[in-house]
Amino acid sequence: MLQENFKYLIALLSVFNFLLTPIHIMISGFNPAYIVVVNYTLVILSSSLIASIKTSKIVTYILGCLTLSTIWLEFNNSDSKSILICRLVLSLLLFACFCIILVRQLLKIKEINLQFILGPILGFLYLGIIGGTLFELIHFFDPSSFELIKGFSGFSFYYFSFISITTVGYGDITPLTAPAQSLTLVMNIIGQFYLAIVIGVFVGKYINTK
Repeated sequence: MLQENFKYLIALLSVFNFLLTPIHIMISGFNPAYIVVVNYTLVILSSSLIASIKTSKIVTYILGCLTLSTIWLEFNNSDSKSILICRLVLSLLLFACFCIILVRQLLKIKEINLQFILGPILGFLYLGIIGGTLFELIHFFDPSSFELIKGFSGFSFYYFSFISITTVGYGDITPLTAPAQSLTLVMNIIGQFYLAIVIGVFVGKYINTK
């Protein structure tokens, strides 16, 4: 069980590290694209550790390797649209796979422990990454989908995703087209239901334990 907790903790820390990417860029002074690629690589490698079943491990390793390949290829070929679309599609499949594995593992937990606490937090962060990838995908097909802030980057879509699922709504990034607005609404609803369901399950397991 301690080993499982470390897997969740490592994955959780790597995702938080990815969310701090703009701060890393500001402090280090390195090429922003290089820092983004390295941090995203750490997220994928650490998240692959959470798979415990052999079949799940094989699937995550294959998707992880393919996604990492497209990420590094995009780093060297930033103008290639085909590599970009491959990276976005593979990222969606990979993090959807992570979410499925996470849910299946959490359903097997009978009592409240560190794994059960870290799991839902990690799932919430994965949800934000999936949303960011979807927003980036919509922007790829229609660049007029969002009114973006000055100096925006690919990271801005992940920022907007987390702002959406937490229903904060600062208004600095605005969805303009129907598909972008529709996805924003879906992320708002999923974010609220996710928190309500997790709290309900947490309380239920706590009562059962008592």
